[in-house]
Amino acid sequence: MVPGYVLRMAEEGDLPAIKSIFCSAREFMAAHKNPQWGDGYPYADVLDAFVRGGNMRVMECGGVAAAVYSVFPSDPDYGDIDGEWLTGGPYLAAHTLAVSPDFRGRGLAGAALGEIFGEAERSGKTSVRMDTHIKNAPMRDLLLSAGFVLCGTLKSRGGGDFICFERLL
Repeated sequence: MVPGYVLRMAEEGDLPAIKSIFCSAREFMAAHKNPQWGDGYPYADVLDAFVRGGNMRVMECGGVAAAVYSVFPSDPDYGDIDGEWLTGGPYLAAHTLAVSPDFRGRGLAGAALGEIFGEAERSGKTSVRMDTHIKNAPMRDLLLSAGFVLCGTLKSRGGGDFICFERLL
C-alpha cells in the first residue's frame, strides 16, 4: 500500500536527506551485486545541479523525504543506443529514482513512475525513457511491470552494461 505522500520540487535544504537516500541505495545495490552507482554516483555536485536546475523531485511522507528522482526534457546519451527507441517523438528522461530504506516495499517507486508519466503528459511528451544497469533487477522488473519496453543498450555507458527502456503514454 502506497503511503500518503506529497510530491514537490527538491530544494537546497533537502540535499542532506537526498544524499542519505542515495547512500543507502548504493549500499543496497552493492549488497545485491549491482555495481550501478558503486563509484559514488550521483555525486554531490551532480545532485546540487539537479536541485538548482529544478530537475530533482522529492516524495515526502509525514514531512520526511521518502523517495527521490530526477526528470529532464531529454538525455543526449539516448541519441546513441545499440537498439531502437519505440518513438522518435518528444520524451521525458527520468533518472536517479531511489527510495529511503524506511519506505522500501510500500509502492513509492511505482507511485514515482506514475508521477513521472503525469509530468510527461502535462509537458506534451509522447513517452518516458529510462535506463538502468543490467544487474539492477529490482529496477528492471519495476520498469517492465509498469509497461516499459526494453529498447537496447547505451553505447556511451559501460559498454552495454546499461539497458534502455521506453514507455509510450
